[in-house]
Amino acid sequence: MRREVVYLLILFTGMSLFSCREHKEHTRTDVSSVAKKINHLQTVTLSASNHDSLMRAWKDLLHMPEVNAHNLYAAKVNFQLAKGYGMSKQNDSAAFYLEKAFVRIEAEPGNLDEKARIYQGIGNVSLADGHLHRANYYYNKAAAIVLADSTVDLDASAKASILLAAAQSNQQFQRLDLALEMNRTALSISELLPEKHINRQRPLTQLVQTLYYSKSDVDSIGYFVQKLEDLQRKFPEVYDVFFVYESKTLYYDLKNEVDSVLKYQLLKIDLQEQVVERNPLVGTAVNNLFISYVNIAGLYADRKNLTEAQAFFTKADQLAQRHPTVMVYDNAIVYHRNLENFYTLSGRLAQALTESREVARIQEELYAMQNTQAIAEMSSLYEIQAQERSINSLNESLQIKELELQRNRLWMTMGILVVLILLLILSFIYYGIRQRRIRQEKDKVILKQQLLRTQMEPHFIFNTLTALQSYIRRGESNEAIQYLSRFSKLLRNSLELSREEWSSLDQEIETLKHYLVLQQMRFDHAFSYRIQLPDGMDTSEIRIPPMLIQPFVENAILHGVDMKNGEGFISIDFSEVGDLLRVDIMDSGRVKTERKSPSNHRSLSGDISRERLTLLGKNARVESDKNDNGGTTVTLFIPIA
Repeated sequence: MRREVVYLLILFTGMSLFSCREHKEHTRTDVSSVAKKINHLQTVTLSASNHDSLMRAWKDLLHMPEVNAHNLYAAKVNFQLAKGYGMSKQNDSAAFYLEKAFVRIEAEPGNLDEKARIYQGIGNVSLADGHLHRANYYYNKAAAIVLADSTVDLDASAKASILLAAAQSNQQFQRLDLALEMNRTALSISELLPEKHINRQRPLTQLVQTLYYSKSDVDSIGYFVQKLEDLQRKFPEVYDVFFVYESKTLYYDLKNEVDSVLKYQLLKIDLQEQVVERNPLVGTAVNNLFISYVNIAGLYADRKNLTEAQAFFTKADQLAQRHPTVMVYDNAIVYHRNLENFYTLSGRLAQALTESREVARIQEELYAMQNTQAIAEMSSLYEIQAQERSINSLNESLQIKELELQRNRLWMTMGILVVLILLLILSFIYYGIRQRRIRQEKDKVILKQQLLRTQMEPHFIFNTLTALQSYIRRGESNEAIQYLSRFSKLLRNSLELSREEWSSLDQEIETLKHYLVLQQMRFDHAFSYRIQLPDGMDTSEIRIPPMLIQPFVENAILHGVDMKNGEGFISIDFSEVGDLLRVDIMDSGRVKTERKSPSNHRSLSGDISRERLTLLGKNARVESDKNDNGGTTVTLFIPIA
């Protein structure tokens, strides 16, 4: 009997292997054919003459079952369709296909080149729609791939374009160090490009702008201006001399050489007037010409040449009257501020006062708009995080369905011999059910941890928005910008950590530092903090559940520190105890008069974190002890992965 069962098992295995091999050979042939078609279409340059036919060919590919069954091919085809719609300024359709490409490429490991292209595409569409934070998020994701892997399968032009777009976006958000790093890397890559390529000039102009806004390293600006001038002089028919004039204007302005600034501003004016004359309906060109008129008028006013100043103010007024709907807030503020200075120097103090009031009115309106926009953009970033979690969940569901389909095919093959090997099948079923239950229980624990982790994010974001609104109401714009910048770094870390089941200890410590600095700013530096690690601890190798420590630190700040005397203190000490990470969070305590009803207060984030600890095993726990100085020490024992 045993021998017969063995023979049947060998026969069954051979049939299964033959069937699988035949199926794989057929699949490999189909995939190879699709790959050739995609590669061929990618070599065709999209133009006005072939746009419709090429888009039709890509759509035909998209309807092929072989493409839809393959995440990478589906992502490539959807991206090419999005690219075609983007070139024809159909942003809604481009965004639709980019979203489909994103969902499919995220389900595939590796393929960093395609991911970088898709991230940049989403950034371009977001920028065109005015979603600046979303654009910055995806530009940086694409740039991170280029910076982290120099061997990624992208040509030099694509790498430079990705880095330059991300650098320009970061400069807009005042992340000048990051913008400088990306621009310098783009410059080194641009040297690999052929002569007369546009991306040989753009890194130089962006480096000049970034260094100018950082108000430092004048010598470096001069060096890049010289390189820019040499490049334009060598290929005057390719590179626009306007960018040379613009860069020299910034350079001499930083050196405070007013005569040279005025000279190159006047040279810029001639070129800008020609651009507006050719394209009178382009808002950007009109705004650039308007602010150039205003800047020149301001320069003449500072030199006490009021006649020339009046002439350029008149030109600016005439331009604004012809295009009343395209002027932006920042240009309007500079215009009225320069007018105020002009009237003051002319002795017309009443008119100067009127312009000063107009500046204040526009600034107040601008701050209100920026406040509303900042809140909306924060909500948008949170929605991006939720969207990516949803996509990951969908990808997991698709993988499960694919496994189920494969299993069903296997059952159909095994059904032929089910009577002869019934005992063997039953044992396999029992084992499979048991393993599936184990996986389901594990998945439930992981999903519950993810759910509990997401519950803490709105709690902290609400407190942050409240603090930010407080700064804006008090008119402390610099503090508000610093606070928002610091919060964006914390939120970016949170976005990255929220997708991971485990994070390294150094990532957690970096996030904690961002959070503690935000709380210090929020409470006007009413407390100080210390984070201490034992010598020799390798924080990059220690992995723990993300965002688990922060709620206890938050509780220590809010309920364990005296905010009135400015002498509050938070100490966070890390150590290893076997396979556990021990975290001691000590606060300095409050005076007795402030302890009204501590026992009645229940921290939502603290409760959630305790629930998360219970899911990590019986060794995970939290302990709390009163200190002799009146403070409290909370000790966490966290399993290390």
